[in-house]
Amino acid sequence: MLRAALALALVSLALPAAAATYYVDGSRGRDGNSGLSVSQSWQTLDKANAELKPGDTCFVRGGVYAASQIAPSRSGTARAPIVYAAHGNERPELTGGKFGAIVTLADRSYVVVRGFRIHSPTEHDWVVTMSGAKSHHNRIENCDISDPQGYAPVVIALGASHNTVTGCSVHDTGHREEGSGDCIVINGGHHNTISHNRLYNGCHSQALLLNGSQHNTIADNDLFATDQAWAGAGVNLVLGSDHNAITGNRIHDLGYITDQKCAIQIDTTGNTIRNNTIYNVGAFGISPQSYAYGGKRQEAINNLIANNTIYNTGRQGLMFVSKGDCVSANNRIVKNIVVGSPQGFYNSNAWALIFDTYHLSNPALPGEWFGNVFADNVFFHHRPGESDMVLYVHRGPAVAWSIPQLQAKYPKTFMRNKEVAPQFVKPAKANFQQKPGSPARGAGAR
Repeated sequence: MLRAALALALVSLALPAAAATYYVDGSRGRDGNSGLSVSQSWQTLDKANAELKPGDTCFVRGGVYAASQIAPSRSGTARAPIVYAAHGNERPELTGGKFGAIVTLADRSYVVVRGFRIHSPTEHDWVVTMSGAKSHHNRIENCDISDPQGYAPVVIALGASHNTVTGCSVHDTGHREEGSGDCIVINGGHHNTISHNRLYNGCHSQALLLNGSQHNTIADNDLFATDQAWAGAGVNLVLGSDHNAITGNRIHDLGYITDQKCAIQIDTTGNTIRNNTIYNVGAFGISPQSYAYGGKRQEAINNLIANNTIYNTGRQGLMFVSKGDCVSANNRIVKNIVVGSPQGFYNSNAWALIFDTYHLSNPALPGEWFGNVFADNVFFHHRPGESDMVLYVHRGPAVAWSIPQLQAKYPKTFMRNKEVAPQFVKPAKANFQQKPGSPARGAGAR
């Protein structure tokens, strides 16, 4: 009997406390209330931050919560996350923050934030942050997040991992005169997922991965600008951000602040760039680049660029750059559709592909492709009578080729590529489905 009672006591100790549901109402609540019903709501998020335990949910009523933060004092668990959620169809607005970010999950894990409008009327470096190695498995869902006077509405940093931002609108950030402002920054984070969001009006870029951010996924997002004053780049992979997946995104109406902004810039190794649709971008579509920055080498090596559709870019659909002793090498470019624009910047030819080795320390000659392979792609120009698709830039006079010429001259580098119209259904309306019988079947985004 004693053993049975002792066993039952041990089991009881092992069981988590029952999860509770709390309410916050900034207009009618009081922090002296129990918080356990709408009529007994707490007034402040500070009270919720102090009280919520693993498994608890806090519903926040509509209204403006100025100088307030979501900053839980403890983490949830895998089976019992801590949840902050908008109440019903209401849209609580978090603005200002007391210090630092408005949502701060520094070294917090298994926290869900759902359904808020989160913005800063004054300058914040960031609005939502997940940072530190103990910041993992958090979810930011269905929120509207902006920071017009800041530099990044959402930051995942310093070893934060397995966090998710999904179903959100993240927008309006940066300073044109500085070329700054990124909607989402992953700075030294790994295995995070950014999916099914609208990322727009980032003055520098919509998504920036840097400083060793690896094995992250940027998938099925819509990246764009509503105004050319905000039209930075799409996705930038720089400074050791290797082995990431950039897949299924629509990237459009960007790159007009300067003529060097790319839809996707890759300065790193082993990334997968697949199934993205890129259109109406002011400069380059996809650009592997290699150069030294701040004394650090960064090189586009061993990346897979596959099944992307690139349409109507102001400069090149594909732009390979190598500088100094850093070389863009051994990348595979397969089954993409690249359609040049009617006219490039400065009334120049909008090449489908430029391979630029002009700034290499050891000069290269046309025909040195550094192990890059182009296979099963479809290339086409809008301009009637245009034949040359590819330009090789080096220390001597630039050399241009058509696709058939390249494949005859360099069969180990250019294989089974086509120079045909892909026959999209209605590209002017951003419908890039292919008509029945299209010669581009099997290529392009799906």
